[in-house]
Amino acid sequence: MPPSERKQRRFLRRWRRRYPLPVPWVDDRANKQVRRSEDQWLAQFAGAANLRRRDVISLVVWRLGGDTGAMERALAGIDGPAAWGHARRAIKKALAASNPMEALDRLVGEVGAIPGWSPALASALLAACRPEAYVAGDDRALRTLEALGLSERVEEGAFTRTDWWPYLRTCRRLAALSDLSPRDVGRALWAAADDAPGLPPAPKPVAKG
Repeated sequence: MPPSERKQRRFLRRWRRRYPLPVPWVDDRANKQVRRSEDQWLAQFAGAANLRRRDVISLVVWRLGGDTGAMERALAGIDGPAAWGHARRAIKKALAASNPMEALDRLVGEVGAIPGWSPALASALLAACRPEAYVAGDDRALRTLEALGLSERVEEGAFTRTDWWPYLRTCRRLAALSDLSPRDVGRALWAAADDAPGLPPAPKPVAKG
């Protein structure tokens, strides 16, 4: 059974403080500074109708920098004039779409997909450009939702197209419930993943000093 709404709010607010480094030797103050820096950097993409190639490269590295193979595949999908021309058009159409599934499918659907791109990466680009509407999705966030009893993964493994709408709908509900931004809900879910399935107890605050 999922935690009560009160516990869900408390859980999200406390785990959000542990992003992006939910480890004992990094305190909440240091994490807050990194979040502020990340927010300032991401602000340049909010509301964009289209993106330059160097912007897309930056977003790919930001999201996939820890996974060399995935990053190389994603960058190959925008390498060269023809590939970038196709990707640029797909991104522009995705950012113009009002329907979440249509937006994702413009980037990773069966028709018109950007080669080498995953639903997780596509969701991160959408969330960077439309932070009020979208949340970056990945396997870590899904693990946390499953541990909390708030979601059941349709398929085991990586974040898939099928996971997108149920995940986004749940995150939007949690954002409204907790009075956090969609981005901060995603951050909290990401930070808590390493403690799944031992959830829902949230971590004790890390002493500053």
